[in-house]
Amino acid sequence: MFCYVNILKLRRLIFLVIFFCFTCIVNAQLPTGYSAVEVQSGYNTIMGVVFNQDGTKMFVWEKRGHVYVSNWDGTTYVKQATPVLDISDEVGDWRDFGFASFCLDPNFDTNGLVYMFYMVDREHLMNFGTPSYDPDDNDYYEASISRVTRYQLNISNSPLTTNYSSRTVLLGESISTGVPLTHESHAGGTIIFANDGTLLVSTGDNASYNSIDDGNASETYYQQAIDDGIMRPEENVGAFRSQMLTSLCGKILRLDPVTGDGLASNPFYEAANPRSPKSRMWSMGLRNPFRMSIQAGSGSTNPNDGNPGIIHIADVGWVTWEDLHIFDKGGLNGGWPLYEGQTVNSNYYNTGATNPDEGNVLFADNCTQPTSFNDSFDPALRRFVHDRPEVAWRHGNSNEARVPWFDGVTPTDPRIGTAQSPTTGIEFRGNAAICGVYIQGDALGSSMNGKYFFTDYVRDWINVATFTDGTMNWISDVSSFAPINFGSGIVHMMQNPLDGFVYYVNIFQGRLDKIIFEGPTWTNEPIGMILECDDVTDFDVAFASWLDSFSGTVSCGVATITNNSSGLSAMCGNTGLETVTFTLSDDCGNQITKEATFTIEDTINPTFNEALPGNTTVDCDSIPVEETLTASDTCGTAIVTFEETTSSGS
Repeated sequence: MFCYVNILKLRRLIFLVIFFCFTCIVNAQLPTGYSAVEVQSGYNTIMGVVFNQDGTKMFVWEKRGHVYVSNWDGTTYVKQATPVLDISDEVGDWRDFGFASFCLDPNFDTNGLVYMFYMVDREHLMNFGTPSYDPDDNDYYEASISRVTRYQLNISNSPLTTNYSSRTVLLGESISTGVPLTHESHAGGTIIFANDGTLLVSTGDNASYNSIDDGNASETYYQQAIDDGIMRPEENVGAFRSQMLTSLCGKILRLDPVTGDGLASNPFYEAANPRSPKSRMWSMGLRNPFRMSIQAGSGSTNPNDGNPGIIHIADVGWVTWEDLHIFDKGGLNGGWPLYEGQTVNSNYYNTGATNPDEGNVLFADNCTQPTSFNDSFDPALRRFVHDRPEVAWRHGNSNEARVPWFDGVTPTDPRIGTAQSPTTGIEFRGNAAICGVYIQGDALGSSMNGKYFFTDYVRDWINVATFTDGTMNWISDVSSFAPINFGSGIVHMMQNPLDGFVYYVNIFQGRLDKIIFEGPTWTNEPIGMILECDDVTDFDVAFASWLDSFSGTVSCGVATITNNSSGLSAMCGNTGLETVTFTLSDDCGNQITKEATFTIEDTINPTFNEALPGNTTVDCDSIPVEETLTASDTCGTAIVTFEETTSSGS
């Protein structure tokens, strides 16, 4: 995950981050109505959190290879005393390597399946299952691999346990089939389910961060990796592995969760070799995509469509820029190492490095800057367009954030908020991009529904992006949500389906927190009213009084109540009803609504103004003229009708 040129500089920066986080987090200011609340603490290098479908089970994983489950008891999450899963013997927990990511099967509540992406301890990789294997020996700072594995939990057991015999390696089942690790960083990564039920894995370039690594970098373990069969000699091109279709490094992989094979709907699928890097690749050109997320509701639910959804990727940068990519189709190329941020990375672009798997063509010729927002490509040509990050922010002490745009057919990178930029809002800075979460629902306020939270591991701010439809650029606005030093090494965020709040982990303090919101609330909630029309002298006055009889409270600014009524409709002159929607809003753009009905009814009969005539007997030759009767009705005109019946007498 780290991206610094000098290891001493890295350690110094980590110390500063720890210091600032411990001194500032309590006082960090969130927008009015929001607050950060501790959920759990005491974890050992906490890495992330996920929830089952209804949020009643919460899983937290640690870098060393432990997964804990907590069960919702109606009030709080109760943590199971022992790990539900422990593969620490297999995990290589060093530098930013370790148990990187964990996810649940979409049908976890019925099948108990869980998936994980982690870096393998070399001792386990080389010697497990042999007499020389030592479970207490950790072989670090040597070549190894990253691996994807599936287990099944015994979901009917209490406490929850793992069926360790169910272990299935989907990627990296042998020394030569994993993602090569040739240096001490840049492994990625995240494992998540796409909206079509396929499994997505983000991998890093596994190159050196200390030098321009186009192969043979002395500080890397490239020769050991080649000698052991971890990496092919052709992959000894350092960071340029990200540009090779034949390497698992620097990619988003899309796998069948049952077999680990690539999908036939992947852009470079090879029917004869479904487990090849080409078959498994979805997109490429990434440096260290430590975190990614999927936009809920996007894409298809059918894996054959080749549309898993809109993927948000935080790619940790090198010397100058941090990148947030949005990939909405297969075969897109993030451009690393030829590009960093929006522009050419001359340190790598000018090396003259070639691709030995494609006739030694120049890597620089295989990925060019775009001339429009049309990022489609022809898989048969093996030529790509740089799919520029939707926002790139600069390292250093000055805020600078740039977005992709064009001047005619010339790509430009205006700063956010400038006249040339399509994106409004703030500029910012950072050193390690961390992907966030796409907000669903109104639990964090209606103004946050459909927004996107993202953060920076070093600066520990949280920003909010407003998305477009992606026809051109993807982000229309960026605003600040939490200031610098808000967190303590935020490395993962997730929205809980149970309460709708955002949970995030603080790696330096081993703590899980959540962001909660106190939105507008009704103090006198709109309710319906039924009036008898005989009792009301002025319906309009009564209706206006009812409209104005409700109240609410807000934590942001002043409470405002509006409604969608334009007055009583014609049908309500005497009887009828009017259904009204009331909206309670605050000054931060959050609102709640309530529907109520105003009803006018007439249940009282009209009355005669004159006494009703009684029965009488008369001579048939002298039938009297009928009397004229009138009646009154407060709710309207009363019409008197009568029916005359005669019969013959004797």
